[in-house]
Amino acid sequence: MRSRIAFFSFLLLITLGFSACDSYSKLLKSNDMEKKYTAAIDYYKKKDYYKAGMLLDELLVSFKGDPRFEDVYFRYAYCKYGNNELIMASYHFKNFYESFPNSKNSEEALFMHVYCDYLDTYPYYLDPSVTRLAMDNLQLFINVYPMSEHIPECNKYMDELRSRLRKKSLESGRLYMKMEDYQAAILAFSNTIKDYPELENKDEIEMTLIKCQYMMALNSVDSKKAARMYEVKTRYQEFVRTFGQSNEYHKQALYYYSRSVSALNNMALQAGYTKMFNEKYVEAANVFKKQQTGNGVENQDQLQYLVVKAWYKAGRKNENPDYYRQAIDEANLFLEQYGNKHSYTKKVVKYKTKAEKALK
Repeated sequence: MRSRIAFFSFLLLITLGFSACDSYSKLLKSNDMEKKYTAAIDYYKKKDYYKAGMLLDELLVSFKGDPRFEDVYFRYAYCKYGNNELIMASYHFKNFYESFPNSKNSEEALFMHVYCDYLDTYPYYLDPSVTRLAMDNLQLFINVYPMSEHIPECNKYMDELRSRLRKKSLESGRLYMKMEDYQAAILAFSNTIKDYPELENKDEIEMTLIKCQYMMALNSVDSKKAARMYEVKTRYQEFVRTFGQSNEYHKQALYYYSRSVSALNNMALQAGYTKMFNEKYVEAANVFKKQQTGNGVENQDQLQYLVVKAWYKAGRKNENPDYYRQAIDEANLFLEQYGNKHSYTKKVVKYKTKAEKALK
């Protein structure tokens, strides 16, 4: 008995369903716009946005010039939103706002326009241009209606989208690092810091920039290596000024800084030795001396000894007493700084003695 009742109930539901569909189909084919309007409002209130939208679509043509057109169009835009047709909903809400700027619904229409754009944005790893457009539109609403009740929502959406762009920017830098395109990584991270000063992990990014700078310098051609290594030192010094040596990332930053200093020292020695080999002793002396003035130079004693040696050889080659005097002055400077028990002292004294004999 129960099964028969259930069966007939099922048949009744199907019959009513077909009847309703048939009724709706007849309504769509009807030319009675008043009936369509009444039905559209009824479907709209029931949140059947598909059927309401179909009817309202026809009414948009028939109701032009009718006082109800504004209401029809506003509901039609909401039907697009209710059917998750966000692009079309955004378009129609914006068009409504522009067409009826004095409407009681104009503020709501502009908000729904920007809200639909917000909902239609992509995840952070996809094209960010849609996100930027949504942010521009949110800012437009804030500017037009600064006292609106929707302002807290707009600010919330702005923060979320900004966070998404910030993450996109950081991930771009990290991707370039994985690809070993350190120059592009430096640009990406630098832009992130510039565009998002509120970064919570700015110290980590600054340390990463030091690492990228060092890796780029390490893999550079000889003509660019020194300048790029020096930039590592500059970035490190800025890191210390900003975050101090107690920062949790200082140890890593110091590692790349120390490596860059060693690299610069070695390059300076190599450049000076090359000048010495080619008997360009004055140039060699200047190279060694200049390297001493750098911050963090680890081998100043060696460099000072080489300065003495280079000036002595310059004097002997050119028979120039001024060069001998320069060698003696540099030797005295060495002895003042390092004393008589340094590993290079004997060699320095040897060249000083030779220079003094040459002057006699």
